[in-house]
Amino acid sequence: MRGQRNRQALIDAALELFAADGYESTTVEHISARAGVAPRTFFHHFAAKEDILFDGYPERLHEATRRFRASRSPSLWGALAEASAAVAEAISAQPEMFLTRARMYAGHPALRATRLRLNDDWIEQMTSEVAIRLGTDPHTDLRPRLAVAVVNGANRAAIDTWVADGGRGDLTASMAEAVVLLRPSITRIERLVKADRQRRVG
Repeated sequence: MRGQRNRQALIDAALELFAADGYESTTVEHISARAGVAPRTFFHHFAAKEDILFDGYPERLHEATRRFRASRSPSLWGALAEASAAVAEAISAQPEMFLTRARMYAGHPALRATRLRLNDDWIEQMTSEVAIRLGTDPHTDLRPRLAVAVVNGANRAAIDTWVADGGRGDLTASMAEAVVLLRPSITRIERLVKADRQRRVG
């Protein structure tokens, strides 16, 4: 499909230019020219050049949520591990995108702020999902958010280490290893919530 080809050409052109000339020096006109399309085509696909670096985020959040909901694991930890794996797979499918973006955070507060906002979106969405699974209220019970926050922290630690190593290594395996270390904590959270619920029923 032509539209998808143009979109991918714009993404590829932007990443090349960001890496070669820097984020600030690269304009929409530069990206469009490199991709061989008119600037109006750029704005048909993206509102601003920043959007290229965060392309596909809603789809990635949807997939992580879907994997959590569809998990057949009997444990909360297992379901969260599957959601984490969806994040790892998405990054591994577009490593240059994520590496380019990560390298730009330090010098561009606006990009860092966008990343933090999107990270918060992931935490909010998954907190709601965990609360539903546990049958508790995320507004009055900190445990669903705590479970998600520690998994998110494990993901970030693995991703940051992968970025620092230039994208070498198996990110999916590293993230899985990081989440495994949290299993006792997540299991304890789930047991405590279930015990509280049983006491209320009893």
